[in-house]
Amino acid sequence: MTTPMTPMRTLWYMGAKTRLCEEFIDGAVRDLVSPGATILDACAGTAAVGRWFAGDYRIFANDAQMFSSEIARAHLEVTHEWSQELDLLEPESDLATAREANLALLEKEYANALNLEEQLLKRILSGNGKDEEALSEYREFCSASPVPFQKCSVSSGEGESGSMEDPFQSIRGRLTELLNQRRSDRTLTPAMMCTAYWGQVYFGLRQSIVIDSIRHAIDNIPMESRFCKEKKSLYLAALLHAVSVSTSGTSHFAQPRSVDKDSELLAVVKRRSIDIEEQFELALDAIRREVLERPRLSGNKVFCSDVLQLLCEESPLTGESVDLVYLDPPYTSDNYSRFYHVLETLALYDYPELQCRGDELTKGRYPVRENRFSSEFCSGSRVEGAFRTVAEGCVRIGAKLLISYSGDTGLLTRKWQREGHDQPAARLREVMLEYFSSVEVREQQLMHSGQGDTNKPVQELLLLCEV
Repeated sequence: MTTPMTPMRTLWYMGAKTRLCEEFIDGAVRDLVSPGATILDACAGTAAVGRWFAGDYRIFANDAQMFSSEIARAHLEVTHEWSQELDLLEPESDLATAREANLALLEKEYANALNLEEQLLKRILSGNGKDEEALSEYREFCSASPVPFQKCSVSSGEGESGSMEDPFQSIRGRLTELLNQRRSDRTLTPAMMCTAYWGQVYFGLRQSIVIDSIRHAIDNIPMESRFCKEKKSLYLAALLHAVSVSTSGTSHFAQPRSVDKDSELLAVVKRRSIDIEEQFELALDAIRREVLERPRLSGNKVFCSDVLQLLCEESPLTGESVDLVYLDPPYTSDNYSRFYHVLETLALYDYPELQCRGDELTKGRYPVRENRFSSEFCSGSRVEGAFRTVAEGCVRIGAKLLISYSGDTGLLTRKWQREGHDQPAARLREVMLEYFSSVEVREQQLMHSGQGDTNKPVQELLLLCEV
């Protein structure tokens, strides 16, 4: 048996499965299936569970979000031939030419704004947030950033004081036209989606330009290049990591951080001074190190599907043999597609239509709702049915089921509590016993930090279901 290693933290992400693997999940999995078996990590997220077991088990990873699937692919779909290539990989030979060309075009478009941003960031950091004039100018600079697809194509670009000449004058009047062109043809250069959508929102201007340029370079790896698919997944996973740890928001993308308070503005400036290319290179090295130091079993596969569809008949899983399905669904009504819309949109890079309230874009700059995945596990009226669908699917394919869920804060367990069930964990076991002959419940207390909450104890459940 291979000794599991603690995987790198791929993203700032809701959940605590990385730390639960060693002390809770590992024992349950090994009690259910022996090394060499095939495990389907059905709602993979950052693939923490699949990566933990990848040295001893064949892993199928699935997630409805493309960005999660790409991260899993980079970490799990590693053949012997690709691992040998990884050891010798030279990213600059794959990315430098297209990245630098895109970077130069955007630097020309945003030259004045980039110069001003650099000056203001330096002034604020050197004064440790005490330079009131610099703080005021930076707020004005942020408010001057062009809003994509705004109905008024030309703005004064002035902040409240009206003292700043428009640093975005060269791009402001043409931005909507440039974005519409790229919606029709995503191959147009310069690639500029991150800069236009989230510059001065979740990232600084320089950061956004670098993100766009690396993403453009990944797309432009020639199809005939050896290991083209593997390279694209690897580089995209590294970029998503860099983006996640560099956002000037908090640990997600549900809302940008306000710059009204001086303390908040200083925190934003510190985040916007992070070097994206450096973070990209660090993440790339970490992925390669993890994969090379702990070889994966052969035959791993990654899917991008709603788990309820994946476990139905005639799905991409048809014909595959699965011994254990590990189900770690969302616990609350919060759809992950809202909290991680930036990562998903960067993975798709499709210049999506953005959601508005009235005539204004939402502060979060989300894609329209119909383009964001909604899980039935996040719906109070459908969550029980979702669990039953998974159970039915597991029985149909002859797989055991291991469920991770919250005994006291889960959407379904709280619903049952409100309906008068004093022991919701026992109620969940009763539901699973309608499909499986044996269901064991294991419990563990966990300190959990929610969205903006302080750490609080929660009851983590594991249900080990066997036919």
